[in-house]
Amino acid sequence: MKRIMLIFTVMMLLVTSATSVFADTTNVQVNTADATVVINVSTTGYSSFKAIVEKDDVEYIYNLVSGIESLPLQLGSGQYTVTILGSNDGRRFRKLSEKTISVTLKENAVYLSSSQTVNWNDESEVAILAKELTKDAETDREKLEAIHTYVVNNVRYDYQKATSLPKGYIPNADATLADGSGICYDFAAITASMLRSVDIPTKLVKGYSSYTPVYHAWNEVLINGEWVVVDASTDSIYVDYNVAYSLEKATEDYVNSKVY
Repeated sequence: MKRIMLIFTVMMLLVTSATSVFADTTNVQVNTADATVVINVSTTGYSSFKAIVEKDDVEYIYNLVSGIESLPLQLGSGQYTVTILGSNDGRRFRKLSEKTISVTLKENAVYLSSSQTVNWNDESEVAILAKELTKDAETDREKLEAIHTYVVNNVRYDYQKATSLPKGYIPNADATLADGSGICYDFAAITASMLRSVDIPTKLVKGYSSYTPVYHAWNEVLINGEWVVVDASTDSIYVDYNVAYSLEKATEDYVNSKVY
């Protein structure tokens, strides 16, 4: 049997800013970071990987599509189990490693960080644009309005993409900006990336909405201490048909399934 080498690094943001490193025989290192689990996988025996991040019987399953992945610790402080699975055919996965960690996370830090789904940095086109759009804004509400207005007027809903989406699709905010089109998942990712880049905690949420009969994605944005529901993809369609809309949606019209 070929020797399997698996290395993954788990990073979390603790209340303190100091960095702590813990290593064990399973080649897992735990560092302080921005409330994410950063997994670096190196192997000679498997062609694809999945990660399971679990806490209190709630689990999130991710496809690891690149050598280094940042996954959010959105379930708060406490004990997590991080499991890495490997496969050669993309269907049958074998458990390669499992690590249990206890962490204390700074409130809402995960909703300001970059992760697999909400991927950005200060050099990203979306971050540069967001800072330009909000340079004269005096409040977080004004920043939200400026970014939301830009997105719904400059990104169009791609109906063809919605019918031919590949399995395990992961949005890319810079690509959506360049293409000028996307599905609800893309709208939620670009909105979250832009708002986080100007220091506004923002969730990317998946679930169901009364606005559409299919699985949907939208945002929740922290404004003046309250989470506001924002649905850019729905509003972009209203713009297409010249229909008035309200930026803030009613929470009872949305049912959360997963939050990133």
